[in-house]
Amino acid sequence: MYTMEDNENIIIENQNELEIEWQEEDQIYPMDGIKVDKGFYTVFELKRRFDSKEKRIILDSEFQREDVWKYDRKSELIESVLMGLPLPIFYFNQDKYGKLIVVDGRQRLTALFEYLNDTYPLTKLKILPKLNNLRFSQLPPHLAGRLEDYQIQAHVILPPTPERIKFDIFDRVNRGGMQLNKQEIRNALYQGEATRFLKKMVESDAFIKATGNAFANEKRMKDKYLITRFVSFLLYKLNYLEDDEGNPYEYHDDVDDILGRGMDALNRLGKTESKDITDLESLVKSALEKSFFYLGEDAFRLKQGGRRNPINMNVFETVMFMMTWISGMDERLKRSVQEKYHELVNSEIFKDNIGNHRDSEAKLEWRLEKAIQIGKTLSNTALGR
Repeated sequence: MYTMEDNENIIIENQNELEIEWQEEDQIYPMDGIKVDKGFYTVFELKRRFDSKEKRIILDSEFQREDVWKYDRKSELIESVLMGLPLPIFYFNQDKYGKLIVVDGRQRLTALFEYLNDTYPLTKLKILPKLNNLRFSQLPPHLAGRLEDYQIQAHVILPPTPERIKFDIFDRVNRGGMQLNKQEIRNALYQGEATRFLKKMVESDAFIKATGNAFANEKRMKDKYLITRFVSFLLYKLNYLEDDEGNPYEYHDDVDDILGRGMDALNRLGKTESKDITDLESLVKSALEKSFFYLGEDAFRLKQGGRRNPINMNVFETVMFMMTWISGMDERLKRSVQEKYHELVNSEIFKDNIGNHRDSEAKLEWRLEKAIQIGKTLSNTALGR
């Protein structure tokens, strides 16, 4: 089995939490939590959804689970469809807005849609060689209709299926390629404003400086995981997260659940409140800039015996919360900020807080509230209150 630390430098502490490793007891799902339906879709119907203004089927993602198909392989797929042969089952994830995100079958759908767009002619067909060199618009009408009317079978993961079940399903159908980590799966399941936001944040000068360019060669989205945690916790404290009924979300020890809801909230804000997304971008960048200004490029690392440790994700979100509630950058405040920071991260209660069960409800709430309290106190000090 692939592990994230194979042949890699450890960039963030406890990065193994991104891996999908189910314990036996974790695989006992409540039956009412598993919502997977069987569906049949014609190629024409899926193409219409894909071409719609709202993009009601999502194919693209920032990673490739397999090499892009060459035209002879795409042609072979079209030939199979024209012959009426069954294709392997497709897997979709349906979001709360009714969009279908392709979990497994992206290359096959891409080949079908591109052929319908006349992107390539058929080539190297073995059973239907008379169709070689023909594009879709050149097919005899009865064959064009057969292609459009062909029905594919799909298993559709329906909301509100819990995040851990989605991860497990995604992992099972993807075992033929590189095993994905949780953040990579989130990146596929929540395509849209959320993925654009995360990409923009980790590529910003503010993030690069504040983390000491630690993620320069990152390819497994650990940098996006840090930002996802901070932003999800921030949106949670600001009451932007919703439960399955649209009510204010309550956190109960399931960090994967809150991160999924954070990604969903980003997509929701992108649909309805573009100003909120812009304000959030400014807020995150400002917190990163203040972290670097007050604490330097090692702000998110715990120091032990003079050794430079990896970035600590819990220190990252704690410092970022502190900086969110500190007003501006003031040279006169630097010493006070550094003293409060060192006092907190070196305290036994903080070390215990980021130890076992670090993402439990009690420990997460303590960490975030403590950071907010320190940030507000420092801001009041700066204002002479």
